Amino acid sequence: MLSMDHSPYQRKIAGIFYEESTITLGTGHTQKVQKVKNYCQAEQVDDEKVKLSFLGNAGQPTGIVIEMPCEDFMKRYTLDPNYHVKTKEEAEHDRHVATAEKQRARGELYSAEYEYTTALKIDPESIRANFGIGTLYMEMGDTRKAKDVFKKLSEVEAIFEEDNKHIFNEFGIELRKVHMVDEALANYLKAITISPADEHLHFNVARIHYDRKDWDNALEWLQKALEINPHFRDARQFEALILKEMKELHLTPGASKVEQAADPEEPAGTPR
Repeated sequence: MLSMDHSPYQRKIAGIFYEESTITLGTGHTQKVQKVKNYCQAEQVDDEKVKLSFLGNAGQPTGIVIEMPCEDFMKRYTLDPNYHVKTKEEAEHDRHVATAEKQRARGELYSAEYEYTTALKIDPESIRANFGIGTLYMEMGDTRKAKDVFKKLSEVEAIFEEDNKHIFNEFGIELRKVHMVDEALANYLKAITISPADEHLHFNVARIHYDRKDWDNALEWLQKALEINPHFRDARQFEALILKEMKELHLTPGASKVEQAADPEEPAGTPR
């Protein structure tokens, strides 16, 4: 609805909005940073104030209502035109995953496993629950179970949706840990088509080529990472390490590419 006065906010603020914040889960080497969205029903009161009624995980009002200046609200909150109230099953799934994450942070690993498993009975393709239980198995030292989960997760197309971009890099790292190198590479390459400006994705493709002793391709992907972020110190250091190792082995950067061009029958990226 349009405002009839001369307010700088010609269109009245109304709808479901969210503010994104960052929380830290776990401790030590299992510590993970996750972004969460806090939702509210917003309604402009007058030219200066907006009333915010906060919503719970299932979309129900929490009873917490505040007012804030319009200027502050516009800086902090984003409209979500596709917001929908979660079904009973979705809310139940989220509750089990949240409980699992709390138990995991307290070191109650078997209780966390139970909660993740319960969440997966509700939604077998849940990205959050699958990734959670997969990394939990890694923490518990059960590489075989972790591998099975990651294989299943790599086949879930939803993992490559924009909403899940925060998981691309972490998922590739976990795949490398369980020696699923081909799957890790496929994950990074597909993720790059969705998030092409993420220098860390390019860096990790370089790491996979380095592990395969394919130094030329590793250098090529490091250059792509540095084109995105010239101040990417880890990429600079990694590049220097590869060049040092190649020099010690009397290898010339780019030589393998030239040889492959001369011998088209040789598979690209063959380690030398």
